[in-house]
Amino acid sequence: MRGHLQQIGSKLVGFWPLTLVATAVYLLTMDRSVSWWDCGEFIATSHLLQVGHPPGAPLYQLLAHVFTLFSFGDPMLVAPLSNALSAVAGGLTVGLLYLTVLELAPGRRVGAAVGALCYLFCDTAWFSAVESEVYALAMLFCAIDVWLALRWRRSGDMRLVLLLALLLGLGVCVHLMTLLVVPALALIFIAHRRRLRVTAGTVVLGALLFASGLSPYAIVPIRAAANPPINEMGDSFGAYLRREQYAKAPLYPRMWRERDAANWREWTLGAEGVAGNVVYCVGYQLGYMYGRYLVDNFGGRQNMKWRVPVLFVLPALAGLYGLWRQRRRDRGGYWTVMLLFLFGGIILNLYLNHPCYEPRARDYVYVLSFYAFALWIGVGAGEWLAQGEPGKAARWRAAVLLLAPLTMAVGNWSDHDRHGQHAVHDLAMAHLQSCDRDAVLVTLGDNDTFPLWYLQQVERRRTDVSIYNVGLTGYRQTMDIIESNLGRRPVYVSQYFYDRYADLFGGRLRCEGLCWRLLPAGEDVGDTEPLRRHVDSIRWNIAEGEYLDRVSRGMLRAWEENTRGLGRGVGN
Repeated sequence: MRGHLQQIGSKLVGFWPLTLVATAVYLLTMDRSVSWWDCGEFIATSHLLQVGHPPGAPLYQLLAHVFTLFSFGDPMLVAPLSNALSAVAGGLTVGLLYLTVLELAPGRRVGAAVGALCYLFCDTAWFSAVESEVYALAMLFCAIDVWLALRWRRSGDMRLVLLLALLLGLGVCVHLMTLLVVPALALIFIAHRRRLRVTAGTVVLGALLFASGLSPYAIVPIRAAANPPINEMGDSFGAYLRREQYAKAPLYPRMWRERDAANWREWTLGAEGVAGNVVYCVGYQLGYMYGRYLVDNFGGRQNMKWRVPVLFVLPALAGLYGLWRQRRRDRGGYWTVMLLFLFGGIILNLYLNHPCYEPRARDYVYVLSFYAFALWIGVGAGEWLAQGEPGKAARWRAAVLLLAPLTMAVGNWSDHDRHGQHAVHDLAMAHLQSCDRDAVLVTLGDNDTFPLWYLQQVERRRTDVSIYNVGLTGYRQTMDIIESNLGRRPVYVSQYFYDRYADLFGGRLRCEGLCWRLLPAGEDVGDTEPLRRHVDSIRWNIAEGEYLDRVSRGMLRAWEENTRGLGRGVGN
């Protein structure tokens, strides 16, 4: 017993420093406010326990809500505290990767540390750990599940299996991607089935624990019944869980969305039918939408601000070496990691059937596959160090290996350091300030909606503006809202909405600030006085190098041109 405890203690000696370093890096570089895409929605719905988009993430919301309680009523602390949940989850995942490598390659502590640090600084993990999104927390559950299964492989303790049942249920309440570890777990249990002491009692208890893990979902219908300001459950809880509001991609054909036809031809090389679908799948979906992200994480991105290409390929070489060595020395461990890699990457890619093109980078959905590759980096680094004799040569080998995560840290730091960025908050505030009092603002996408929800629900800014997202409200109902308010309240539309639907309004839209005002028939669209009224109310401090999407960049350019003659510009 004493020896077992000493063994656990020796592993934790490396676990805690790595976890603390990773958490510190993520906390230092995390966003201090709202970020793009779903982050504004997650912050608002978590802080006030509202109902976000299907199929929900109730456990994430509950944990983020606990974090935001430490704001003690200061609304400006809510966003950074919510973001801190991802930073802490990301840090713990790094530590668990270290422990998992030690289960796969006992005694290889330096190699395990190299693998953990490479995951810490890889593009996708770092990006997810500095904003209010579910993927860092989901990966923590995946990492715990794999580590516990490998611990069971060594000990045969059935209590670990029951704990796994509970954690699998809880993981579903964060994101469905946590179920991608099930094939790897099943392989471990099948390969060591003699240790699996299954009885009717354990099956029933395991099922009950899994169901208990799903219990956070109860908050969705409960909170929806309270009719909070953000309520995306719709008419049916079942439809909410099944994500019926979203289009479902078929497994075949691979080229399934008709409006992408012009883009398909860029990838099919003139092939049609089955051949065209195969070429598109291999070239665009598996290559551009997965292989590119894998290389970006462990081989260096083409557009990195700082890079030494020869050094940046060290993680990729260590991972490939680890894959090869593990296949020769530990077939069971090899196939466990391979199933994580395949189901988190290639098989998931085939299931998702990406349209051409996506509105944003989708590397975050493949983070489990990148975690598996980092496990191979740890195994490979440990095996390479073990090849030489102890002494000076071994120290040189260790120094070379540590260059891999060091290079990744230096190369990726500037792209992932968000602590001084304000673009999302400022652009969202500029949208609200573009509207007259008691206005109606109609939006279209995530980036012109969710940051505004955050400002209104959390910071309580411009709550007089009524925001309607056409995708959530419905096209017909949105048009009814516009017509019923026109003439009674100022009606504005966002740039995203303008790009899609401007032709429907017959030239009656006038740019005011960062939005477009819908005018009654006959009013002069060319009047510049409304623009003058809005100039003084819009301010931002966007730093050079901050990420802006295409529409936001266009809006800023248009704003600079429109205000140049009024003595104002983007720097105000």
